[in-house]
Amino acid sequence: MIKNIVSIREKDKIVTFSYEELISHHGGEMPGGVALAFRMLQWIFNDILESLPERGNCTFYSGLGKNGRGIIDTVKLVTGVEENSTLLLDTEYSMDKTGPVAPGGGRYYFEFGCDEGLVKLAVKDGAIPEEFFAYSAEIHKKRQAEDCISEEEMQHLQKLRKELSEAILSADSSDLFVRIAS
Repeated sequence: MIKNIVSIREKDKIVTFSYEELISHHGGEMPGGVALAFRMLQWIFNDILESLPERGNCTFYSGLGKNGRGIIDTVKLVTGVEENSTLLLDTEYSMDKTGPVAPGGGRYYFEFGCDEGLVKLAVKDGAIPEEFFAYSAEIHKKRQAEDCISEEEMQHLQKLRKELSEAILSADSSDLFVRIAS
């Protein structure tokens, strides 16, 4: 496996995406989410499926709902899934599933579908640092209460997001994800 790209089939060719391309497309606000989706897709495509899936012939469910734009943007770009059809964003469905509870609601639980079937997975407990969870939850509460978030708070959150992305990119998939039996 080449660690710095994720590949998928598109008609008769293989299309590749680097983490840097995905970050550039997303805009860089949530690098941890981009890194998590990047590593998740690498793991599914390289270690679980027998062959690369066809772009545009996939489904994806995110237990984070509309939160986790880095994950959503990455999966949309790589796989061709589309909101309101092949991309499902519903926090309620994930509430009785495995996976850490996310700071903004829902769980770090995902389902990826293609011709080979459905892969259910969750982020492992402890894969995302507690400091990131706690600080993100604090910022989410402030946003919901419509409280002012200072520039320093946003800078600290962005620092934690960058550190999270670096940790995810350097980790083995077996340390990040657990496959859930169907």
